Amino acid sequence: MRPTRRGVGVLLVAGAAVAIGTQFGQQALGAVAGPLLVALGVAAGQVYWAGTPTVERQPPRRGFPGERRTVELTVDGSGVARITDRLSRGIDGAATTVRSLPASVSYDVTYERRGEHRVGPVDVRLTDSLGLVAASTTVDVTDDVLVYPPVYRLGGPEAFVRTLVPDADDRQAFDRLREYVPGDSLRDVHWKSSAKRDDLLVKEFADRNSDRGLVVVAEADDDYADEMAAAAATVTMGALESGLAVELVTPGGSVDAGYGDTHRVRLLETLARTGAGTTGRSGDADVLVTADDDGVTVTVEGQQQAFEDVTVSHDNPLAGEVGS
Repeated sequence: MRPTRRGVGVLLVAGAAVAIGTQFGQQALGAVAGPLLVALGVAAGQVYWAGTPTVERQPPRRGFPGERRTVELTVDGSGVARITDRLSRGIDGAATTVRSLPASVSYDVTYERRGEHRVGPVDVRLTDSLGLVAASTTVDVTDDVLVYPPVYRLGGPEAFVRTLVPDADDRQAFDRLREYVPGDSLRDVHWKSSAKRDDLLVKEFADRNSDRGLVVVAEADDDYADEMAAAAATVTMGALESGLAVELVTPGGSVDAGYGDTHRVRLLETLARTGAGTTGRSGDADVLVTADDDGVTVTVEGQQQAFEDVTVSHDNPLAGEVGS
């Protein structure tokens, strides 16, 4: 606890009044110094009895770089407080405000880069109602916020697109013959087998979509993990959209093959956290993503493409859809 600049000014005035009154015997100056010193004492008492405020935070939802989120704080206590919520690199926002306690505080942040970032602790500078005395404290309340890598719109060279979006004929395989029922397409009639019987027989196909899998392996040299993560996120999200079971291998961990929204979040979480490095699994890849001094490349069936050549836009098709 210490006096503020205003409090220091009051002390100087009170001290000067006491000194002049003592030297020259002017009681009026002593009457000035007394109330000022009493005010300082009362102010110190207010700050002391206010104690340490308590803080609860509603952390912001996850998101992608460039998205804005709201942080909400509930601060209990008394007095006037200058509240500063610390933000780690990768998150930007105006996280300082002055309020009379208790108070509810909210402010917006912008996600600047992918990764796991920290919000907090909270610095609180508490003053009395006159602003004469202040006490500073740090409330150790922190939350981690996950920012996913950016996802771009996939397109580009046909060979690459066909790998992620197999032709309709390739998705089905012959399963068995069965009797014709009204509504069956005549194109599916197996005429040779039907000729041996009185009834028409049609070909039934098994949906092979659920058997289609894609192994995506991502690797990067030091300082290029962000670029690798963005490319791998674009490829895996595009593959999921095409109905493929996606397995992901990164230097920071792997995700088994799967489908659906829950699997999509797992893929993005892994790519948000992974760093640079190798995996030892590049030989198993259907799609190999690499990032180094020469740029970001995507290798499919032995053919290497620049990542920028297999994307048609940097607009994120998932912006605003994925959060927690």
